[in-house]
Amino acid sequence: MRGLNRQMSASREKRQRQAQPEQALTQKQRAELKEQKAAKQKTILYTAIGVVIAILVVVLLVWDSGIFQRGATALTIDGKNYNVNDVEYYYRTAMNTAYSQSYGTAFDPTVDLREQYVDEEQTQSYHDYFLEQAIQDLTTATALEKAANEAGYTLSQEDEDTVRQTMDAERDYASQSGYGDFSGYLKAKYGKYMTEGTLEACIRRDVLTQAFQNQYAEGLDITDEEIQTYYDEHKDELDSFTFRSIVIDGSAPSATDEEGNTVEPTAEESAAAMQAAKAKAEAFAAAVKEADDKEAVFAQLAPDYVSESSKESYESDPDYSLTSDLSGTSVGSRAYSEWMLDETRTAGDVGVIESSSSYYVVLFLDRYLDETPTADVRHILIKAELDQEDDAATTDVDESAIPSDAAMEAAKAEAEQLLAQWEAGDKTAESFGELANANSDDPGSNKNGGLYEAVVPGYMVDSFNDWVFAEGRKAGDAGLVENTNTNQYGWHVIYYQGDNDPKWKLTADDALRSEETNTWLTGLTEGLEATQGDGIKYVNP
Repeated sequence: MRGLNRQMSASREKRQRQAQPEQALTQKQRAELKEQKAAKQKTILYTAIGVVIAILVVVLLVWDSGIFQRGATALTIDGKNYNVNDVEYYYRTAMNTAYSQSYGTAFDPTVDLREQYVDEEQTQSYHDYFLEQAIQDLTTATALEKAANEAGYTLSQEDEDTVRQTMDAERDYASQSGYGDFSGYLKAKYGKYMTEGTLEACIRRDVLTQAFQNQYAEGLDITDEEIQTYYDEHKDELDSFTFRSIVIDGSAPSATDEEGNTVEPTAEESAAAMQAAKAKAEAFAAAVKEADDKEAVFAQLAPDYVSESSKESYESDPDYSLTSDLSGTSVGSRAYSEWMLDETRTAGDVGVIESSSSYYVVLFLDRYLDETPTADVRHILIKAELDQEDDAATTDVDESAIPSDAAMEAAKAEAEQLLAQWEAGDKTAESFGELANANSDDPGSNKNGGLYEAVVPGYMVDSFNDWVFAEGRKAGDAGLVENTNTNQYGWHVIYYQGDNDPKWKLTADDALRSEETNTWLTGLTEGLEATQGDGIKYVNP
């Protein structure tokens, strides 16, 4: 039994040594094993840390690339999600438009727009204002795009050309502005996450919705009765006026003290100056009223009553005080508008009207509805080659911007050849348009057959205007006109396509179409709600 116990004891010791192998090692071996375990644990730890760091680097790189931000949903409208760039496009469009309209004086785009305010009370920041505008515009675009799709409306070839030309113009502007690459320009103009593909998609949506809206407006049936009703309600804006006027300065002069400082006039001095101007204006008005030929006396006496700085103009031109064919819209912005627009006003009335620092004397001559037709014309511009170098000896003239006589003759010869080519054919508006698209140097019309519609007198350069509105001009007439205006030196081949409605009627028609189209848009957008998503914080961050 003792032998068996010894065997069992030896077996247990062996199993214990197998279960606890370190007990069989020397102290040195145990220390080495401990170091190996610690090194292995460090390797595992460092490997894990390295993996985490690598993941973080990738995440940071992806984050800096803007992939996460630009893909985030910023708005949801009528069940459709819009990402950050969709909203940013309309935001930046609103911002750039406001900046250009205010000539950069309203706000500073380089400073946080959240810290600049639309109103003095600081109730709305420019950021909130432009975001509100962007949401409104994108809501309208959503409604129009949905309506266009339901109507089966797609972009025409002309629309596709507009998309391409707009993108080309953006690239050209980026190059001209000195941007190293197009992506840098996009970030500067449309936000840090904008891409070329997204911009083109936004432009495509813009062109589609605008074209669809235009199609709706152009398809409206505006009757003559509606136009007449509009005129009856807006005579003051649509009528034209002929009158003479002068302004008599009523401001008191400033003075200079012994130290050379400017001393502004006192209230008493300013009041006295206005009183003197009033007396002068009333004396002039009285002289005109007493005359049999009021207009002739007005022109004759005007130089004696205006300021010294204006006297020469009135003396050299008897009609300097005359304003003819001025629309009521322009009259309404003048100091004497209330007097002029009075329905009891008749020819020969003379008025003295006070303004802030002067008095006007006005002779009313006529108020009428101008029925002069506008014109639809086509043209081909052949620019003369700029073939001269600037002469340093002539500082007041840049010869490099003026073509030589030979270059002008060459342009004329090309214009004559094109006119002869057209006259040898079927002599139609369509054939003229084809020549214009193929040969005209006018970027504003060489994609639509050289056509300008509803041209009003005085809109074009003098030589062009005089030909178009020459007495007896009729549809089908064609001719040549020289152009010597800066940046337009050359020759025009002109085709008179025909008369169009008078300006007042076109104005009324446009107003009615706009009114009905806005009502239609209101119906399309009614009930549509824009829900802001997490991505909204990345719009102009």
